[in-house]
Amino acid sequence: MVAISLYALWDFAAVNQQLQEISRSLEAVQGLETAVAKAVTPLSAYLVDGASGEDRRFEASIREAEVRLKGCSGAACHGTSQKPRAMAEGLLPYIQGIKDRASMVFGAGESSKGQDKVRVLHEINQQAEEANRRLSRMSSKLLLRVASLQRESREVSQRAVTLILASVSLVLVLAAMTACFLSRRLLKHVNELVAGTRHIMRGDLRYRVAETERDEIGQLARSFNAMAQEIQEHREDLERMVEVKTAELKQAQDSLVQSEKLASIGLLASGVAHELNNPLTSILMNVDLLMEDARDQPALQQELQRISEDTVRCKRIIDDLRDFSRRHELDIVPTDLNHLVEDALAAMSRRLELQGITVFPEFSRQMPLVPGDPARMEQVLANVLVNAVQAMPQGGELTVRTALRPDCAEISVQDTGPGIPVAIRSRIFDPFFTTKPHGTGLGLSIVFTIMEAHGGKVRAENVTGRDSLRPVGTRVVLSLPLAPAHAGNESASDGRG
Repeated sequence: MVAISLYALWDFAAVNQQLQEISRSLEAVQGLETAVAKAVTPLSAYLVDGASGEDRRFEASIREAEVRLKGCSGAACHGTSQKPRAMAEGLLPYIQGIKDRASMVFGAGESSKGQDKVRVLHEINQQAEEANRRLSRMSSKLLLRVASLQRESREVSQRAVTLILASVSLVLVLAAMTACFLSRRLLKHVNELVAGTRHIMRGDLRYRVAETERDEIGQLARSFNAMAQEIQEHREDLERMVEVKTAELKQAQDSLVQSEKLASIGLLASGVAHELNNPLTSILMNVDLLMEDARDQPALQQELQRISEDTVRCKRIIDDLRDFSRRHELDIVPTDLNHLVEDALAAMSRRLELQGITVFPEFSRQMPLVPGDPARMEQVLANVLVNAVQAMPQGGELTVRTALRPDCAEISVQDTGPGIPVAIRSRIFDPFFTTKPHGTGLGLSIVFTIMEAHGGKVRAENVTGRDSLRPVGTRVVLSLPLAPAHAGNESASDGRG
């Protein structure tokens, strides 16, 4: 549009400039015609009347004609067949002829004959007429050029209007095409973003929008992808937190169920122990008396001995039940767990040596004093170590570690036994559940109760090999809080498994 407008203005300016130049040329031609006529008039008056002073008038008129002739040679007479200078030079002989004859007329004075005057006047008029004819042709050509320029001006005007209308139409078409292209391009990216939001709403947080542009649309796509990435990370964090909390809740629920189970069984065991203890004591005393009376009857004495042993075994179970159901106050003091584990291993060193078990102690040097009841914790360690030794009847390796965690202190006892079968893993802390022929099934139940009274936890897990998922041992982990679980002393069950 700007270029077309400038072109139209330049075309109009060129036509106007030519019209102005032709106007100056017409003025110059008309002035030259007047000057030639004024130069001839004094000569005619002098030749006819012989009036004085006509020579000065002639000199002034012919000088004016020469000046105008020079001015005409500088004017731009467009459209003529000759250039302005050539046209002026073509008039110069006629002006010079008039000037030469005038000098002859004024030089001859009164002495010239009448016939000579008529001839000279006739020659001067011929020169003047020829000059006027040439000037008339120049004027005619200039007027024709003016008409041509007027037609050209109208054509330029029409052409400018046509070009402006065409350019406006072209600009509108291009603007419409550009708007359509930009809108389609913009809608394409917007539709991609809308599709992305729908994927996110459906839960597909891994969906990403293509980042193909570097403009504002590209920035929006990058922001959308960053938002989706952040939402995905938050959801993954929440899922991990939910999994952890679910595991903790299940563990707490299992602990609560186990505690309620132990409490119910403890109440039952207390009543059973109280009701059966006196009859078993009476049976055992009467059997001993019968054995003394049947010294001469070996077969009867052997049967009575078997009855006595079974009664003693029942009495031992009753004593374990009574100890399991009995409540004792915990004596919480700062306890050195490393020293506690060393004492427990020393107490079982002879049995470990006889059974061919190698011990690997790994103690943490940064272990602080932990609040606990040393006597009850020794009972816990004794039960756990006994179970580990019973799991390795043919010998093996026993690894005992202490470790400091962010919120607790740990004691782990790991054996190289057959591991815990999956079918019974959830029942190992149940009272009276045992896989041993002569066990009471109260050892790990007592461990669970004492650890719970300390505000701690106990868990048992299988240890698998590096190249196989098969169990290569069992690890029992005891966790004690670094701060006291309760303000006052707590009670725990006492007993041995």
